[in-house]
Amino acid sequence: MVMTRDWCINAEDAGWSNDDILRYWRFGETPEDFVMWFAEKYDLIRFR
Repeated sequence: MVMTRDWCINAEDAGWSNDDILRYWRFGETPEDFVMWFAEKYDLIRFR
């Protein structure tokens, strides 16, 4: 998963439920695009 690889957190660490993930990705974004948006919004520190 991109989040684990680049930011060393997973969906559980981010506080997302499975329903949250499905709801977010229904907007037509790729999972990678969504993770990039989330990381920028919350100013996550990239480890890769």
